[in-house]
Amino acid sequence: VTGSRDTTIKIWDARSYQCIRTLAGHEGSVLCLNYDDRTMVSGSSDTTLIVWNLHNLKNIMRLRGHTAGISGVCFDDRCIISSSKDNTIRIWNFADGAPIRVITGHSGPVNSIQLKGNHLVSVSGDGLIKLWNILSGNCIRMFSGHTGGLTCVQFDGRRIVSGASDHTIKVWDAETGKCLLTCEGHTNLVRSLHVQDNTIISASYDETMRVWDLRTGECLLCYQSGHTSWIFDVYFDQKKIVSVSQDKRILVMDFSEGLDTRFF
Repeated sequence: VTGSRDTTIKIWDARSYQCIRTLAGHEGSVLCLNYDDRTMVSGSSDTTLIVWNLHNLKNIMRLRGHTAGISGVCFDDRCIISSSKDNTIRIWNFADGAPIRVITGHSGPVNSIQLKGNHLVSVSGDGLIKLWNILSGNCIRMFSGHTGGLTCVQFDGRRIVSGASDHTIKVWDAETGKCLLTCEGHTNLVRSLHVQDNTIISASYDETMRVWDLRTGECLLCYQSGHTSWIFDVYFDQKKIVSVSQDKRILVMDFSEGLDTRFF
């Protein structure tokens, strides 16, 4: 599933690589998506979120409240949480979209969020990472160490992995706030991260993707060809790496039967 500056969301068949459905509803760029087997939530530069039923691909409800573009969204069966360029985080009731809480505390755009249980991690252009309790709305811990604005984050409940405009990736202990290691190698802003087990994959405005050992910070692989512009997002599992870029292409690197690189 991909969202685009053309205001649409496209659903692709992972086997045939064909677009099987296009969803329209936003009036601005689709900046973020999150989904499970039943539900998808999209956020847009039009300042709204749309909740979709993935069984019938219908628009269930639209959430309004932010005053700038939506930069991140996550949800569970209790709530939907959104971050915005208006410097705030909003929590909504999953069942009916009713607003529950507005979290303030960042002095810059909140660029990415990750939810694990009752804990939420946010990163901002103000250079800070914050760990929140979503039940109280209180900030539990603050992390500083990057020398530029934060752009992306991953959180597994124990470790926080952050990427920033200072070209680096940092791994943090969520309990102590200690920076465990720094990954250096990118030559431009780190735009997206995906973490699985002890592997990090990062995507950057330097048009490369890098694979890192989360335990040591060592760069294991660097993919320097494929995209011809900024890479916005990346995802991987044991068989595929999928990335999307400003060059309007989706790159699938399939390792299940050797390397098969395809563009949509």
